[in-house]
Amino acid sequence: MKKYDVLFFDLFDTVINFSFTNLPLIELSGIRARTTSKEVYEVFRRLHPDVPFPEFYDHFISSYREFQDLKLAENREYPNRDRFLMMLSDMNLAGGEDAPALADYMVKAHMNGLASAVSFPPENESALSALRDAKYRMAIVSNFDYAPTAYSLIEKFGLMRFFEKVIISEEVGWRKPSPVIFEDALKVMGADPDASLFTGDNFHADVAGSKNAGMDSVWLNSRNESLEGLDPEPDYIIPAFPGVLEVLRLS
Repeated sequence: MKKYDVLFFDLFDTVINFSFTNLPLIELSGIRARTTSKEVYEVFRRLHPDVPFPEFYDHFISSYREFQDLKLAENREYPNRDRFLMMLSDMNLAGGEDAPALADYMVKAHMNGLASAVSFPPENESALSALRDAKYRMAIVSNFDYAPTAYSLIEKFGLMRFFEKVIISEEVGWRKPSPVIFEDALKVMGADPDASLFTGDNFHADVAGSKNAGMDSVWLNSRNESLEGLDPEPDYIIPAFPGVLEVLRLS
């Protein structure tokens, strides 16, 4: 087995898990969805009680799609606040002096909802403990557009007992698979890409991104996605996070 000195990990749906089934359920026009929109609407309606929820929800969804397209176009990262400012602008509500503060409150409501749907599986904790005991240096590299919530979850689950550094895309300004965020992570850790291993659940962002940065990669294929035509090919594929121990021959 190749020797690795530094292990890099994606955060969401790799180290910790996000579950849509833990979000509040709404029903609108016969369609059911799990979403943070109700919590965000409760904040929004304090200033704009005349806007009904269905109208708000349409803009909530369209702003998400518009914001994702903006990010994916060049793999740039933008603060989540920009998404809600875009939403208010689309609703012709961005001109008031209260708009920036309202966007901040909407972000916090949205992020609080997302954070409530995150868990840290005990088997992941056990695997990280084994990696720490094996003296691996470890860091997190996450695509996330509101760093305070990422850090709050890291603190909640006590992850800094395992990781030396945390690199969040909002703070870097670039998202995986951009080489910029991987180069930043390698620099922060003083790591050689040839001696680094990256583990993540998103093939495009985590596997292709880390391979293009010169690292070996572990694809956490927990959703059992097709293995046909993978380019580049991951060095290892595991169905669940503890599989990293098998890759490193610790189990």
